[in-house]
Amino acid sequence: MRRVGFAAVVAAWGALLAGCTHGDLFRAPVFGTTDPYSSAGPVRLTLSAGIDLWPSWLPDGSGILYTSERLDRLDRDWCLAVLPPGGGRITRTLCENTKPGEDSVETFQSASVSPDGRVLFVRSSGPARTPGATEKLVRSRGLMMGSIAGPLSAQRIFSIPFTPPGYRTLGDLSQIRWLGPNTIVYRGDLVATVCVFVSIGCRGVYVQSGIALIYQILGEAPVRIVLPGTDYASSVAAGESGDELYYTLGGDSRVYRLTLSTYAVSVVHDFGAAGIARDVDVRGTKLVAVVGGPIIFNFNSTINAGIQFDTLGGDVHVVDLSTGADTTLAAQGRLFRHPALSPAGNWVVAESKSSGSWDLWLLGVP
Repeated sequence: MRRVGFAAVVAAWGALLAGCTHGDLFRAPVFGTTDPYSSAGPVRLTLSAGIDLWPSWLPDGSGILYTSERLDRLDRDWCLAVLPPGGGRITRTLCENTKPGEDSVETFQSASVSPDGRVLFVRSSGPARTPGATEKLVRSRGLMMGSIAGPLSAQRIFSIPFTPPGYRTLGDLSQIRWLGPNTIVYRGDLVATVCVFVSIGCRGVYVQSGIALIYQILGEAPVRIVLPGTDYASSVAAGESGDELYYTLGGDSRVYRLTLSTYAVSVVHDFGAAGIARDVDVRGTKLVAVVGGPIIFNFNSTINAGIQFDTLGGDVHVVDLSTGADTTLAAQGRLFRHPALSPAGNWVVAESKSSGSWDLWLLGVP
């Protein structure tokens, strides 16, 4: 397991849902075309000066769901939006769009759609003019569930922070994956502001880092289980069956497979000297992960936990699980985070930083 020093890195979703609590749906103005911006790879899908983050695919592959920052309002909400698979104009959005809502920043992120059309996402609210609503500014935060069939109001599943049975309190969650009609897994996260020593002294840096994987059965009496052996998990992906998932650990170059019925764990691929692996996703026999780049993992004694700090991302690797063949996707020198494989396994959509802001890019899979 590769672990290196911490201080070296810092220098670095009309209607899908029918609203959440007091918000009305906002339909985006029509801009541009439904055609991709470029036929060359990688293809840049978003051109907004705001941030575009956390991409995922609709289950039938008909669109890409992601978080997009609105720059046309003073509160600069983070909305959920849907793009066609090849890019172009936004087809649907979910956003807080009421006049009273201007006194707060609403953020919708880490969204995931089930095959039967239910949507899970993290929603937070904080004071106006604080884009992102970081941990010190959040008034309300929780895991929400709604339906793309609408018009239905999203319901809060539980509030954040939360405390799994017999475990420490977790400040956030991310990477929600559907394992079955009523079962999900997600990364439970630690959030903190840590002190990093730079030339002018101590600099406070906000970090969100995986602490464990949480398996949850949805329903009126939900069951929540911290999966053993997933300490400092950095990412998780659903397998072909609801009994199987893939994950990575902080500071580790390996990707693991976990069989839930037996808790049997195996290593499915080791990227070795290529670097720390994270942001895993799996479709059929294809596995995608981000590897290497300016990332570190180290134990922080102040908060008594390991922290992984990934400022810019790394290279996108695609592994054929049937042969073990590892291919690095051509990216014109770009670094990527949070790649999502299309249902057919022939495209990857991921975040990359452009001119100080995060955009979505499309990469073809051989």
